[in-house]
Amino acid sequence: MARRFGLAELILRVGDVGRAVSFYRDVVGLAVEKDDSPAWAWLWSGAPGSLPRLGLAGRPLQFGAEHCGGPAHFAIAVPRAAIPAEKARLEALGIAVEGPVTFENWRADSIYFSDPDHNRVELCGFERLDDPRGGGDEGVSGGEGQHGRDEGPGHGALRTPDPARGR
Repeated sequence: MARRFGLAELILRVGDVGRAVSFYRDVVGLAVEKDDSPAWAWLWSGAPGSLPRLGLAGRPLQFGAEHCGGPAHFAIAVPRAAIPAEKARLEALGIAVEGPVTFENWRADSIYFSDPDHNRVELCGFERLDDPRGGGDEGVSGGEGQHGRDEGPGHGALRTPDPARGR
């Protein structure tokens, strides 16, 4: 099993994205990353630019039909090179796996599967975490277009860490 680098994102299906943004911004105190769509928004769960992020979706996620079945989606960061072995390991356990899906602008490959309660789990393999010296512990920081395009939760804004910034 590949080393885990922590939670990258959590996505919640909500009845009203605007209402949910107001709640998480004004009541919980999270910083808004992007909320220019009535169907989805991204918030930072900690310091802006640092993971994990919270996604709010008012509709089923459009990426990967299997996302539509569960009440929540979250991603765990792993080394990109580990994705093929992780897929084989999961399939050997009898788990149906979607992907890998390559996101070149993000320098990442992801696989998706469901937990017993139908939550959608993503193992997102970041190229940055392939460093054999273990140089990926600082996680992933915010940027322009996770997966290289703005498509709502599961596909908003992330980029690999910037070693010069220490994150």
